[in-house]
Amino acid sequence: MSEAPPRVWVLLGSRVGDNNQLLALAEGLGLPFETRTLTYRRWWPLMLRLFPAGLALIDRRSRNFVAPPWPDLVIGIGRRSVAVARWLKRKNKRTMIVRLGNPRADPRLFDLVITTGQYPVPPGETVLRLPLAMGRHKDLPATEAETNRLAALPRPHLLFSLGGATRYWQFPAERMADTARQLVRRAADQGGTLLIATSPRTPRQTVEAIRQALAAANDWELIDDGRIRFPVLLADADENYVTADSVSMISEAVLAGKPVGLVPVELDPEGDKALGPQPGSSSVRDIRRFWTQLQEQGLIGTVDHPAIGRVEDSLAIAVAAVRRLLGNRVQ
Repeated sequence: MSEAPPRVWVLLGSRVGDNNQLLALAEGLGLPFETRTLTYRRWWPLMLRLFPAGLALIDRRSRNFVAPPWPDLVIGIGRRSVAVARWLKRKNKRTMIVRLGNPRADPRLFDLVITTGQYPVPPGETVLRLPLAMGRHKDLPATEAETNRLAALPRPHLLFSLGGATRYWQFPAERMADTARQLVRRAADQGGTLLIATSPRTPRQTVEAIRQALAAANDWELIDDGRIRFPVLLADADENYVTADSVSMISEAVLAGKPVGLVPVELDPEGDKALGPQPGSSSVRDIRRFWTQLQEQGLIGTVDHPAIGRVEDSLAIAVAAVRRLLGNRVQ
């Protein structure tokens, strides 16, 4: 009689991007897994400091979900669910803890910390630093309508992917409009088309600034209504240009295997104070560390000089590391 597979729990939260990374890893393991969606009390930061291995920071409903049979592996992200994971290990010594991102705690408290370059996680035996963010990779073939629409646009296709402002970083509309002008000239010189893709975070004033900047040009198309899905645009593009605010967007562009040019964003006053003038000089998340890592590896270039490089899929690296951790528990 074969041994039952390990019981895997995934601690979900309210952030879609974080949850997608957790689910990508869990799905990649190829094992049955259960999700536990946690809701946190208003004073969770204080509770985390007072009870670093307990359930005091989650609400009563969430605590009802954290019950036996206990998991063999618990996967979480960031710092909020750290206390829950550590409490589970106290309940069951066999439980292994895998954390993604930056747990803001000593990595030696966990069996494995899987992180990326923007986080100041110190190196150690339990730390795995990935070259790119993980994503949920699924084949997404173009529909007939998407194929026909893209086929009607002259090649090469230059894709300009827009994010938006994030904490510490502003998203100046003028810079994005200037970049759009530069890229539409590049597309026209090659007889091709500039495709501009927005995201839910893209400010409307940025879109309007780009419209005005390109009013006299013909060689561009704005994709902001979902009629061509973003993964289809990425797969179709001959060159990818992506704003520098999002690790996941940059990672997706690199993994598409086409030349990538990074479009800079600017520190806001809070970011200038918190992060300082040099990348890596602070003890908090600094996306400039990630840019530097990719530039040193030749995986990204600039708007003037896009670069292409090859890198192993981060999800495959992470899955292999977790399966090694599970050892003979995985058949």
